Amino acid sequence: MNDAEHSRGTHHHEHPKFDLQPEAPPAPATAGTIFTCPMHPEIRQSEPGNCPKCGMTLEPMLPEAGEGENPELADLRRRFWWTLPLTVLVTLIAMSGGLFGAARPWVELALGTPVVLWSGWPFFVRGVQSVKNRSPNMWTLIGLGTGAAYLYSLVAAVLPGIFPSSFQVDGQVALYFEAAAVIVSLTLLGQVLEFKARSETGAAIKALLGLAPKTARRIRADDSEEDIPLTHVHVGDRLRVRPGEKVPVDGVVLVSTATFPDGFFLLNRQLV
Repeated sequence: MNDAEHSRGTHHHEHPKFDLQPEAPPAPATAGTIFTCPMHPEIRQSEPGNCPKCGMTLEPMLPEAGEGENPELADLRRRFWWTLPLTVLVTLIAMSGGLFGAARPWVELALGTPVVLWSGWPFFVRGVQSVKNRSPNMWTLIGLGTGAAYLYSLVAAVLPGIFPSSFQVDGQVALYFEAAAVIVSLTLLGQVLEFKARSETGAAIKALLGLAPKTARRIRADDSEEDIPLTHVHVGDRLRVRPGEKVPVDGVVLVSTATFPDGFFLLNRQLV
């Protein structure tokens, strides 16, 4: 802003911006992290995604300490709360009968479209994936049901004249925008509750992981030493635990000048 603009009292304000796009994808997982399905533990892959059998979000087999809120939970919560008022309104209008008169189909279309197409978009994606994987699941049913109800109602609202008179009630073709919106909102609510429960279940494991050291000191074949991330420790490695340090993993003591409690080492990893 130059002096002339300032003298005339001209001001520039930044307008608030609202991003309706899904949450940014999560940061790349730590190297070596294996993701699995809570319902189908035989499904394992090195990248996050959805289970090809049931469509559930894959989770790390071993949660990482310090993980923040699940970005998918935040996205689902936002979709639910931002469109819940629209679901309530379209349902009340549908139950009111003659409210808004001839304009009622257009009002229901305007209210129901964001709920079905934006809030329900993740469900349609999972439904398509289930068809591609030839593994029908509940997302197939939800996608087909809400999609059919929305498309039928869309055609009935835009082109009511193509339907026979037997399809009309009180001079208007029956619409199902509220049914599709309610199904999407209830499914979103269920997903939010499920993600919260799964997050709370892993809280204790994350708390224990937070007590463990982040690195270990490995002895190479030539007896030199190096500090490595804890995830890079493998069965058979020789590790050195110096005075005052925490024991990074379970294992067998080869040489020690200290005393460890009985039963402290459970796995076949060697410590020096």
